[in-house]
Amino acid sequence: MYLYPKPRKKTVMPVDYKAKILNAAVRVFASKGYAKTTMSDVAIQAKVGIGTLYNYFKNKDDLLISCIKKTIDDEIKQVQDRSSKEEDHMEQLFSFFMHHATLVERKPYIARFLVVELRQSESFYQRNPSFNPINYYLDYVREIFSDAISTGRIKAFNVDALAYLVVGAMDMVLSQWLISKETLDIQPLITSIRQIIREGVSTKH
Repeated sequence: MYLYPKPRKKTVMPVDYKAKILNAAVRVFASKGYAKTTMSDVAIQAKVGIGTLYNYFKNKDDLLISCIKKTIDDEIKQVQDRSSKEEDHMEQLFSFFMHHATLVERKPYIARFLVVELRQSESFYQRNPSFNPINYYLDYVREIFSDAISTGRIKAFNVDALAYLVVGAMDMVLSQWLISKETLDIQPLITSIRQIIREGVSTKH
């Protein structure tokens, strides 16, 4: 018979090694670049054994693809969900890029990973020609422009050209922000891009 209740055993939460490895890998890729990063670097950053790393990812390409997919699922899709609350299609587009800018300002390593690192991995894309994460952005922007055209919100321009124009502009803004060591003020630039798209550049009507 116990006079006092038995002490409860502490519940040990299982470690999500895959998520732990992916979070570490994003930071290592952003810091060292894909070409210079080794699987050992990631294992050290994640504080796991190299064998554990290979239990989840067969090679560095597999790891990079998983990192990109996780970043899009965890971060970019949340930005998209917040922007989808806008009823106007064009405001939804600008809201997406504003929230995206806020994300990279808050987590600069995300920008380094998505903007800079992917440019350093030409050999990666040669080995994995069907994988192109920029298509996520292009498809999203194409859909918004298509809906805006179908409702008469904007003129019936070529949606591919519009998508390349907008995504390319935002990509350049983020690239220059990183080059400036995060001193470039992104928000006013996005506002100006918004004004240009809404009003055009020609003085003739």
